[in-house]
Amino acid sequence: MNTLLLMRHVIAHPIDFYYEIQNPKRIFWFQGILLVALVFIVRMISILLTGYAFETREPYQISWIYELIWIVVPWIVYCISNWAVSAILEGEGKFKEIFVGSAFALVPYILLTIPVALLTNILSLDELDIIVTLTNISLVWTGWLLLVKIKVLHDFELGKLVWIALLSLLSMAIMLFVGILLFGLINQLIEFILDLIKEMRFRS
Repeated sequence: MNTLLLMRHVIAHPIDFYYEIQNPKRIFWFQGILLVALVFIVRMISILLTGYAFETREPYQISWIYELIWIVVPWIVYCISNWAVSAILEGEGKFKEIFVGSAFALVPYILLTIPVALLTNILSLDELDIIVTLTNISLVWTGWLLLVKIKVLHDFELGKLVWIALLSLLSMAIMLFVGILLFGLINQLIEFILDLIKEMRFRS
């Protein structure tokens, strides 16, 4: 129930919400994990509910693992990059506050995604602008909450807020690039070792 109340609070009074969660007893780690899990569940349900005319992918092209990765990885990378950048620039927010606070910023997506998916079964492709507008509203709303979180938790002025947001995005891009590069190198190394083992077995 506490999590539901906080979800309502972040929607109705976001600034007060981010001030309040600086109290260590107000938020818990599991709430961040729970909200990200809800984002994944909502995403999968929306895929099932999306009208045929609006679904651009075939069923065999949809993978729950792929969807999970594209939700969890960027969120974790954002939390780490925002904490690292703000810590360097003397931000006041703790990692727990960033971790949970960033998850609560996803509440607009959780609330709007399924209703938008249901609308795709009623509207025609000629009314695609309505779906796009509602989707953009959820994304912009989420982005605004993230900015409010940075402003309140780290106690930054507007200029520094924008600077921190840009540096966080840049550090995210760098971390993702390095991660993809390492994944590719490790994958090639594993393939090389497996081919080498196969060659040794063949020759023996």
